[in-house]
Formats: sequence, structure tokens, C-alpha cells
Amino acid sequence: MFQYKKYRIKDTDSFLPGDFPKVIDELTDLNKGIAGIPVTYKEEILISFFKKHSLHNNWLIANPELASLINSGSLSTSHLESLFDSCQMNKQFEEEYENYIRENI
Repeated sequence: MFQYKKYRIKDTDSFLPGDFPKVIDELTDLNKGIAGIPVTYKEEILISFFKKHSLHNNWLIANPELASLINSGSLSTSHLESLFDSCQMNKQFEEEYENYIRENI
């Protein structure tokens, strides 16, 4: 069965946070949920999880608390993940989106 993308990202689109309020709300809630967790590989762990659901072993060892929290499924990240899934064909958009996440974690 063909799966439809949640967001329609064109080849010429740029990432504008205001266009994705549910993504921004999830990122805000996520930040509250991980506020006390060490920063070691925090950006890398989150972005890799949102994009591919994969984490490097050295990240797991360096920040087991965040890795465990992410893998538990207790944080709502469906919109964050869906936007990555939807922008795979637009690398500029994907890079802008990643940079936004990095700046706001």
C-alpha cells in the first residue's frame, strides 16, 4: 500500500517555522521533556531519530538517558518525524529544518 506524506514539500520550498505550527509545538514540548538531560550528542540523537529512527552506539553510551527516553516512545514526535519524511527530496529544506532544530534545542 502506498503511504501518503503528511506534509507536501515542493522542490522549491524553504523551511519557514510559521508554516508548521504542529512541528513547532512538538519541538517546544520536547524541549520541556528533555530540559534536565545532558547535552552530550543531544542534537545528533534527536535529528537522527527523527530522520531515520537510528542512533549510533557511541551516542547511546555517551547519553543513555536521552537515548532511553527517545526509544521509550513517551515523547510525541510524529510531526517532527513526518516533516523529515516529507522533505527528503528537497535537501535545502531539510538542511534549513535541521538547522532550526539545532538552534532551538
